[in-house]
Amino acid sequence: MLTVYYSNRLETLAECLADVLSTPLRSPLAAEIVAVQNFGVARWLSLRLAQYRGICANLRFLFPAELLWYVFEQTLEDVPHETHYDAATLTWRILKQLDAAPDDVALGPVSDYLADGDPLNRYELARRLGRVYEQYLVFRPDWIQSWERGAQSDWQARLWCRLVDSGDSKHWVRLQSEFLDRAAHGALPTEHLPQRVALFGIASLSPAYLNIIEHLGRYLDVHLFVLNPCAEYWGDIVTEKQRSRLAERTPEVTPYLDIGNSLLASMGLQARDFIDLLQELSPQESDHFVEPSEANMLGCLQADIYALRERGDDGVKTVVRRADRSIQIHVCHSPMREVEILYDQLLDLFERDAELTPSDVIVITPEIENYAPYIEAVFAAREAERRIPFTLADRGLRSESPLVEGLFHLLDMGASRYDANTVLELLELPAVQRRFGISEADLDTIYRWVRETGIRWGIDAASRAELNLPASAEHSWHAGMERLLLGYALPESEVGLFKDILPFGSPEGAEAQVLGRLQTYLETLFTLRTQLNKTASIADWDRVLAGILERFFDMSETEVGETRPLREASTALTETTKRAEYDAAVSLDIY
Repeated sequence: MLTVYYSNRLETLAECLADVLSTPLRSPLAAEIVAVQNFGVARWLSLRLAQYRGICANLRFLFPAELLWYVFEQTLEDVPHETHYDAATLTWRILKQLDAAPDDVALGPVSDYLADGDPLNRYELARRLGRVYEQYLVFRPDWIQSWERGAQSDWQARLWCRLVDSGDSKHWVRLQSEFLDRAAHGALPTEHLPQRVALFGIASLSPAYLNIIEHLGRYLDVHLFVLNPCAEYWGDIVTEKQRSRLAERTPEVTPYLDIGNSLLASMGLQARDFIDLLQELSPQESDHFVEPSEANMLGCLQADIYALRERGDDGVKTVVRRADRSIQIHVCHSPMREVEILYDQLLDLFERDAELTPSDVIVITPEIENYAPYIEAVFAAREAERRIPFTLADRGLRSESPLVEGLFHLLDMGASRYDANTVLELLELPAVQRRFGISEADLDTIYRWVRETGIRWGIDAASRAELNLPASAEHSWHAGMERLLLGYALPESEVGLFKDILPFGSPEGAEAQVLGRLQTYLETLFTLRTQLNKTASIADWDRVLAGILERFFDMSETEVGETRPLREASTALTETTKRAEYDAAVSLDIY
């Protein structure tokens, strides 16, 4: 049976889910399956369920697409464990087709675009097409079916048919058709299906997805928990712009065009269409709306949306208290000032409301990377009694880990000029220092050597010539290290030129050891250049990455954890290209 729960509060929906889960499954070891939009919702929901029931265990969180693929695996034959038609796999499958026929006139404008032969352009095109085809599978299954019947012959149809003919044909559209056909004839095996599934807080689902959910609800309990800000039916409301356009075309319908609430009409289009699709399924509905309090301005706004009304239409104005701060707008002259004001406002809220805790607060901003340094500076640098605990979510791995940033810095080195600052910057990482036996105190000596020997950029004369520059070794690493090593090798009495090289200083004892370690570091770094500038298969690049981590970093247990997501991503990429049967050599830029 399909049941849809509506509420204008996510906390209420979580309580409803907790009530559903309180009824035990037939098998005490079976996991509850809950589909969510993202990992953030899964984490929040886990905490809420634990708060309501004292524990949250044996829940299996899936994304909506993963849930459907799991259902296909349990009900259909010969379904691969992993689809070959997700965007990541399609990228490499498409790239394989483009590599095999870069000048194929059948591909029309695609072959024209690839005429320059740039591998990176070819990869970027394949990546975009992979995303587009994945969307076609979900939202335009009729196109996919038409292409496979041969009803169209444009370049997208030809390329798609090549993808289907070149490998596994078990894509989402075919599996959906097979599932629906079996479900319609009552021939769907149910012995491996779960007893119930839940979908929580999903903002939108495609019509094809909902069609599967509807048929699935005939065989097991399917619970959808949908956030609906309005307790009234609002499927027919229109925006001001839509009303004006329709009034121009058909003035007689103007009295029947209802805006309801202008904010809901303009910003709730996706939710409105999704709820309309749900109601077409004729599910069992369970309403759990909570009428908002109108004690403040935010409550009034929520109440207007809840009741589908426009405040002030009756000519009566609502008086806002001067102390009402439920909605605030701050105009700031810089990101730093924005974060400072945010901190002050949050601190004031916590002081005025003893029940409010930092875990109740979420701050949403676009481009979190732009604000991250300011947030760290303002929120972290506070005395203990005024410090607000915080975490930054959705940040890139490079921003969160200096070691990972150093690794990417190292990978970029192959295409660099090897300027002095770039080369020495890596030595500031503790993991690199441990690997080459260089201490923090040794860095001052190394920086002094580099500065006084005149090392500026370039490995040697040959590396400069490869950049179409004069093949001069002056101020290169090779020239500077020759001076330092010659100063170590020659006695102090030899102060003149030796084979046109002027020795520098006379490192002895501990300094001589530092010089040797610096030479080892530079040799390891410069040897890596040839490896980074070649082409290799993705599997080979995975091994190169592992080798770089081993050669350049002596990582602590914490630092190993920091690099684990990167190594897992590299392994996953290798598995993806393996599924796509793509083993051609690519450059580091594509990897």
